[in-house]
Amino acid sequence: MMKPSLPGREESFSEEPMFDDEKRTEEDTSGATGADADRNEVDAVKRLAHRETLHIRIWRYIVGFTILGAGAIVSLGTYFYLDRQFSNETEDKFYVFANTIEDVSRMNFQAMIDSIRDLSLTITAQANLHNLEFPFITVESWEVHAGKARKRGFLEAVQYMPILRGADMVDKFSLYAQNNTAWQQQAIETSKLLNPEIEQTEYHTSTIQPSKVMIYGGRDVEVATGDGPFAPVYQISPPVKFDILMVDYIHFFDDGAFDAVLTEKELLMGRMNVSMGENVDGLLGPQLHNLLHAEIHKDDNDPVPSVQAHAYIVQPVYTIMGNATSELGGVLFAFFSLDYLLKDLLPEGIRGLFVVVENTCGDSFTYELAGNGVTYKGPGDLSDPAYQHLKRQYVFDHVYRDPEHITALPHFCVYKYTVTSSALYEEDNESRLPIIYTFVVATIFVLMAIAFFTYDMHVEKRNDKMVDTAAKSNALVSSIFPSNVRDRLLADSDKDRPAQTLSLQMTKTHLKTFLSGDGAYIEHGDEVILKSKPIADLFTETTIMFGDISGFTAWSSVREPSQVFTLLETLYRAFDQAAAKRGVFKVETVGDCYVAVCGLPDPRSDHAVVMARFARDCLQRMHDLTGKLEVILGPDTGELGMRIGLHSGPVTAGVLRGERSRFQLFGDTMNTASRMESTSEVNRIQLSEETAKLLIAAGKEHWISAREGFVAAKGKGNLSTFWLSNELFDSRTENPQESPQGNYLPHQETQNEDHAISLKTVRLISWNVEVLLGLLKKILKRKPRRSGDDDAIPGKQLEYEANYNRAIANGTATILDEVEEVIALPIDSPERDDNNSADSKAFNGNQDPIENEISGVVADELNRFVTCVASMYNNNPFHNFEHASHVTMSVVKLLSRIVAPSEVDYETSTAGSKTLHDHTYGITSDPLTQFACVFSALIHDADHPGVPNAQLVNEDAALATAYKGKSVAEQNSVQLSWDLLMSDAFPNLRGAIYNSEPELKRFRQLIVNAVMATDIVDKELKALRNARWEKAFSQVQQESCAQENVNRKATIVIEHLIQASDVAHTMQHWHIYRKWNERFFMECYQAFKAGRAAADPSENWYKGEIGFFDFYIIPLAKKLKECGVFGVSSDEYLNYATKNRKEWEERGQEIVASMLDKVKQSDNDGLPSPQQAVTIENLGASTNKTHLEAANSSVSSMSSNVSPPIRTHDGALLSILEGRKYDGKVV
Repeated sequence: MMKPSLPGREESFSEEPMFDDEKRTEEDTSGATGADADRNEVDAVKRLAHRETLHIRIWRYIVGFTILGAGAIVSLGTYFYLDRQFSNETEDKFYVFANTIEDVSRMNFQAMIDSIRDLSLTITAQANLHNLEFPFITVESWEVHAGKARKRGFLEAVQYMPILRGADMVDKFSLYAQNNTAWQQQAIETSKLLNPEIEQTEYHTSTIQPSKVMIYGGRDVEVATGDGPFAPVYQISPPVKFDILMVDYIHFFDDGAFDAVLTEKELLMGRMNVSMGENVDGLLGPQLHNLLHAEIHKDDNDPVPSVQAHAYIVQPVYTIMGNATSELGGVLFAFFSLDYLLKDLLPEGIRGLFVVVENTCGDSFTYELAGNGVTYKGPGDLSDPAYQHLKRQYVFDHVYRDPEHITALPHFCVYKYTVTSSALYEEDNESRLPIIYTFVVATIFVLMAIAFFTYDMHVEKRNDKMVDTAAKSNALVSSIFPSNVRDRLLADSDKDRPAQTLSLQMTKTHLKTFLSGDGAYIEHGDEVILKSKPIADLFTETTIMFGDISGFTAWSSVREPSQVFTLLETLYRAFDQAAAKRGVFKVETVGDCYVAVCGLPDPRSDHAVVMARFARDCLQRMHDLTGKLEVILGPDTGELGMRIGLHSGPVTAGVLRGERSRFQLFGDTMNTASRMESTSEVNRIQLSEETAKLLIAAGKEHWISAREGFVAAKGKGNLSTFWLSNELFDSRTENPQESPQGNYLPHQETQNEDHAISLKTVRLISWNVEVLLGLLKKILKRKPRRSGDDDAIPGKQLEYEANYNRAIANGTATILDEVEEVIALPIDSPERDDNNSADSKAFNGNQDPIENEISGVVADELNRFVTCVASMYNNNPFHNFEHASHVTMSVVKLLSRIVAPSEVDYETSTAGSKTLHDHTYGITSDPLTQFACVFSALIHDADHPGVPNAQLVNEDAALATAYKGKSVAEQNSVQLSWDLLMSDAFPNLRGAIYNSEPELKRFRQLIVNAVMATDIVDKELKALRNARWEKAFSQVQQESCAQENVNRKATIVIEHLIQASDVAHTMQHWHIYRKWNERFFMECYQAFKAGRAAADPSENWYKGEIGFFDFYIIPLAKKLKECGVFGVSSDEYLNYATKNRKEWEERGQEIVASMLDKVKQSDNDGLPSPQQAVTIENLGASTNKTHLEAANSSVSSMSSNVSPPIRTHDGALLSILEGRKYDGKVV
């Protein structure tokens, strides 16, 4: 029986047989056929998917194993690469350290050579200066010169040996030496004064008869035979006590060595050995020798100095200054230990570097360097032979004219250093980072493989589900639609679409060529048309720096314009040099802001690294130059700092054509860089996040550190920024006293109980000395006078000084009673026009046209005098030496304006108009008057006790009694300073200031009037000064006493000049006023806390300042303008006073509260309690001697830091005020 055919299915089923055993019903047959079809469809799709994904599965394993293989290869490559890099870095560090050792040791070596040569020149100079003949020369101040040479040149002992030619010369010199032994005790005392830690308890004493020579080293005495020449030891440093110690160097040297010294006539370096150290032991004694090594051999395991390798150096002493071919008058023989030259060569933490010191004489010794220390290892080359691959050698042959010739001489050598590595150095520099990085890289690749296979597993599961779904869908479609319809439905309907890309090629224009060319224009009538397009480019990779001088506005407000430009020119020139060296492009300077960019016009990939280095260069040069410029530009210059900001990004750069065409930068990068600077801190470099990322990418992540929190930048919101590390200034900015920004807590000098002079005070001393030296030059130029070069002070000067001081001492009046209503200034000379120009130039600006040179003796005494004055100032917050220097600076500024007032036109003035001399009441015509003004400013607060005069009177202090309760502190300052100046320590300085009794008297009167004028609290004295002002500047002028009226005006102008300078901070920039106002508040509050003030100053400080402005400062500023001699300074002072008064009125109460909070917070940090206050008796009775002892101590402490050298004069400074009498009573 045939199964009926279905329409459209005949072909499909017509030939399919139906077996009997498979008979079913139609429904069963059709159902079974549908299920099988579905299964078949699903299986077919799965088989198709399996076939289609076979290559994917193969690539799956290929990719997986490729990842693992690549991980192994990259890990090994990373290890070997980093290992090599760190090895190279270790080598690079070694050569950096080796170069450092070379540079510093060469510097030490050169210092040794220079010191011995300078000592030789000193001996020759003394001989030539005093017309002395060799060998009969005893070096004056031997221990001062030789001790300085030893310290500077790292020498242990220096011996001066005159050369004796002929047997008769031995007898003569022996007799000469016996008669000139005073230098020995003087040298010992000087050594103890300069080096109190050295107690010379061991002396080598020997007595010698004429014509006999003692062989060095303690051998027997032998008779000097023959004609010589002989070279006896005459003077030794450090001093050794002996009667006569003479060494025949024919015996001391080996044969031919002494002849080589006489023949070569140049510095020679001898052999080195351990026995030389034993010789030094014999010369100095073990105790002194050990003390000289104390700084080096701090480790008890180090050998004692006597077994260290020592060498010697021989320097000829020529008979004619500057003539190296002249006959030798003597030789300098110096011992030195080799470890001196190897100290302080490496940073802390660096160890394991060996230095083998060799010479051409066959000697060699080995030292090991570890940080700042050096350890003697022994003779010979003891360096590690296994680490000779890191080696650096350098030869010290630059000291000889012909090194090859020297090597041919017996006993004299050329030295060589060999720096090598060691196992310890390699161990310290060994890094585990290659292993760590390799492990990290391998782990990353393993994780990548795991992630890949995990991902692939999940993808396969998803694909299986998708295949099942697709198969079911295909089966469903197959069951509903015909196959061709299904195929079309399931066919891929994606269409290929061609991808279109646009390539833009940006062409960089060579801007450097354009900057030097002219722009092209077309003139069309009244219009100007640009012939070419503007030249501008987009530079995508640049780093911009903004650097601003912090504190400049306040600093410049108290300086002359020439001083402001001196600072800016010096700094910007240094920055420009650094920029040229680094390849940085300077964009512009806007005021005190320096703008630079790296990455254009020549693009470079390391622009961020280069700019970071340049920024640190700028900070370093800023620090160095401001410290040096403080001597020229005055106080607070060394406290100026810089804020620097860096940002990286794209910038539009080009030439903005037109009038004064300039190369300009535009874009957000410029704005952000400016914000980085404005939100930075003093002496720090702030980086934007973009710049920090570039540095990290360049491997400089150790350069930077993240700034805490966010920075609120104008127009940018909160930014995350970073600091560029800078160790030199990090510590400086952490100290608020050293920070040049607006931190105005009272500055406490770091002084101990002995009044040790701080570095800041040293700079202030140097500046004051320079100012006073300039005025002394004007005094010497004004008329011929003794310059201080004479060996002896004329008796006439000593006589009239003694007479005048005796008259003052015998008088019953106090210093205040010496105040004169009119001080007679000298009448101007006929040739005043010639002098006026010179005086004007001398005070206006930094150039000194005066050619007169001050002698070294006068300069030395002035240096020591200013140092003594500085040490007499108490450590008060306000009345201290820094404030005295500030007052001095104001006096100098006002004097410069007096000398050259801008509103007076002298060239067009008629015969009847007043000249410069008349306009300034004769002050410009008398350099002594100008010197007295500056001198008064310097001393006006010396020994100020930090409390007002009224408090001293209430305490019934001895000083108050002595000065009758009037201007106590001011009179004491004058008396102390005058007695100091009149001491035996400063005769040449006095001779340079005046050379007659009238000049001495006028100098004293000017000082008294000026210093007494600073007492502005005494109402009676203030009323007297106001009356004198009214009398001097009233409209009624008496023709019969015209000169007296001029002198009266000059006198009162000088008093008001010093008054204005004493309170100049109130008439200067707000920051300056705040600084000194807060210090004065601190001083008053300290007095209150110490029980030396009746009321808390904070209670009336706000109103008191307003009253001070209204009733003293502003009227004083108006007087400066009224007298008409201060030029633009009078307007400047009045404007600042008015602005400060207004600012104080608005913010004063808030400021007082802030100051009070600060001082209360510091109550537990050292402020004295009332119980700890100084007693009244001690205040009056001990202050003078205490400060004179401090002055003498300061002179000694400054001798090694201030040039020229400072020497004491047999305790003269200690006895200046010893036994001074007040009303018949010794205080």
